[in-house]
Amino acid sequence: MKVSRDQLLEDGYLILREVIPPAQLDGLRANVETLIDRQRVIWARNRKPEDPPGGLWETHKQPRVMFDQVVDPATSDVIDFFRHENTLGVSEQLVRGREAAPIVLWVMCSPPARDYGPDVWHRDIGPHKEPPLRGLQSDLLENGPGVVQWNVPLYDDDVLWVVPGSHRRVNSEEENRSLLANPRAPVPGGMPVKLRAGDGVVYLNAILHWGSNYSTRLRRTLHFGYRSFEGPIFPYVFDRYWDPASTERVAPATAAAFQHFGALWSREWDLIESIFRAMIDRDANAARSVDVP
Repeated sequence: MKVSRDQLLEDGYLILREVIPPAQLDGLRANVETLIDRQRVIWARNRKPEDPPGGLWETHKQPRVMFDQVVDPATSDVIDFFRHENTLGVSEQLVRGREAAPIVLWVMCSPPARDYGPDVWHRDIGPHKEPPLRGLQSDLLENGPGVVQWNVPLYDDDVLWVVPGSHRRVNSEEENRSLLANPRAPVPGGMPVKLRAGDGVVYLNAILHWGSNYSTRLRRTLHFGYRSFEGPIFPYVFDRYWDPASTERVAPATAAAFQHFGALWSREWDLIESIFRAMIDRDANAARSVDVP
């Protein structure tokens, strides 16, 4: 599947059809439900005294299952999907790096018992981790993306809305007036991302976006992201939200791939450590000898 990085930089998102090959859709649906059932057992066991019997499954507007915590060899095709040519392969075309690796792997579910309505408009960045928005945007437009996020629904989904092009700028005065009046209502220029089952949207997390309605309508939407490694930029998302130990619970080929992904982080952490140790020690020779890919 070929995609355009230029279009992603222009609009902030790309809608891609049949990211999940049709022949794989039913199998993924079945295995995702198996993993959700396992997670529900954990949530029920870990519920607080004041929670209903299902725990988080019954109290959250958008229950999220972290696949790596509940996967096994029989269901590892779910994890394997995240290294498919339509997911990892596309992401490698879009990010600036020799390789890409997954950051997070989960499914967003509909609440089972009641409607929660809309969320607030937001960007998936914050001052506690990422740089200031204007600086991030300048770097993005100058050097290209080092991080991409995805939604791929297993059933038709139009919950996500975006403001095309908003990743390139701060909020407009009109948008701010709308958000101050009601941060849970459509903003000028916002549009729904209408996806059929198996379609996908890949987007830049600096884009202004909205979860428009967390209702009981069946929702099983895969949410994941990738970051670049060994390229000309250092991505502003450098954490990973999956457990390397999960490679013990998947099929061998999938385990090998994720062990490689883990090694990319390890090499980067070693590189960062060597740079900081050279700085602390004021060792110019050690600094010059650091092997930056």
